[in-house]
Amino acid sequence: MAVTKIHAIKFTLRKAVEYIINGDKTDDKILVSSFGCAPQTADYDFKFALSHTRQSDTIKAFHLIQSFQPGEITPDEAHTIGEELAGKLLQGKYSYVLATHIDKNHVHNHLLFCAANNIDYHKYHDCIQSHYKIRNISDSLCREHNKSVIDNSRKINRTYNEWQHDRKGDSWKSQIKKDIDECIKKAQSYEEFIRLMKEKNYEINGESFGEGAAKYITFRPLGKDRFVRGRASSLGSEYTKERIRERIEENSGTKEEVRPESAYSGTAGTAPEAFFKSGLTLEKVLQEFRNTPTDLIDTSSEKFANSIGLSRWADKENMKRATAILAELGRLGLGSEKALNEHLEELHKKARADKKEVVRLDKELQNFRHILNFARQYEENKKYADAYNTSKDPDRYYRSHHYQLTLFWGAEERLQHFGVDTRKFKLKDIEEHYKQLTADRSRLAESYKAKEAEYTRLKKMNDSIKKFLDEPRKSQPFQSKNRDKG
Repeated sequence: MAVTKIHAIKFTLRKAVEYIINGDKTDDKILVSSFGCAPQTADYDFKFALSHTRQSDTIKAFHLIQSFQPGEITPDEAHTIGEELAGKLLQGKYSYVLATHIDKNHVHNHLLFCAANNIDYHKYHDCIQSHYKIRNISDSLCREHNKSVIDNSRKINRTYNEWQHDRKGDSWKSQIKKDIDECIKKAQSYEEFIRLMKEKNYEINGESFGEGAAKYITFRPLGKDRFVRGRASSLGSEYTKERIRERIEENSGTKEEVRPESAYSGTAGTAPEAFFKSGLTLEKVLQEFRNTPTDLIDTSSEKFANSIGLSRWADKENMKRATAILAELGRLGLGSEKALNEHLEELHKKARADKKEVVRLDKELQNFRHILNFARQYEENKKYADAYNTSKDPDRYYRSHHYQLTLFWGAEERLQHFGVDTRKFKLKDIEEHYKQLTADRSRLAESYKAKEAEYTRLKKMNDSIKKFLDEPRKSQPFQSKNRDKG
């Protein structure tokens, strides 16, 4: 889910650029890209287009912010969506700087673009219609990338305010979720949960199960006019009636399905030296590790202290998990703590290098995407420029084909800005190079994701084994022979 807002900049352009490209906010400026300008000199680069506009209009740039729901998106995904938003909104006409900030609990993009375009130097028209356009483009991109979208998009201000309140936890829906969570912790059964919610003055419908029962449970707090459905799109996937019942059973230790006996029978994996081969994909890594656990059951909560049976089951289950993890690490040649830490360090270093190369290719692709668009624009309108140059009445021809000629000259100027020799370039060559860059980027991104996936799983395994072996126990029936104390 993304929320957008935009405002004009009249006097503080340099400060705005410095703020959005701050290395502390953008992963050492890895998450910064630009078009038609350099991030460090954008305020100066914008001056050329602005010099062709009316000086009475003091707007120098527009600052668009695109904020994503916490935990829903990675910084790289957010930056990609930001680039796609800039491409669809600005159509390769406006110079801009894009920065993705990761210093808050939610990832967000800052798009700073020149108020005047580079084609005919017309100013960007900021109005309510353009706000709707930005919102629609952002929502469309979120759907394409399988991210959630705010319902009822026509009520932009109201929805944004609700989103802000929900982030702070002070909306009435947030209060419903808090009350549900509180009652789930206290309840020993689903029926008791319903009773506790009613004691909090909630009106509840659709709580029953079985044939003929309503699909959704609904809650209406005291003083509210409408019910809220317990479904993923309203309160979240943890608040359906099926999930509420499951959470109560998990808390009380009554659900047998949470104690799988055969989930860790397999120990397939991949040898460390084979991991870095170029043919390894994210899908293969996840498939290799699919039967190996990574986490232990946390027995520090009160429910384990109050239930001897549940505590004994957790100890046995953790023994199974630790045994499976150690067997897997031993088969990989990572049975000692030293070997595993060295491998993790190397893996992290290689993943970081891949990520930087992906970012570099992203920036190169972005430039070539714009070059390709301008090259096509140049080719499509070149016939009008040729006709204008050979016309017996250039002024008349210009009046008849002003739009096409403006597009041609604008494209020619932008291509020259990118260092393209318009007398020699071939559109087919640019298209082939862009295709090759895209393939290289996809291949490298897959390698980066695979390294990151293996690092995450091995790190969790390492942490789990440390916890199992170092945790004080009444009896210690299990020790690792492979553990390197030194």
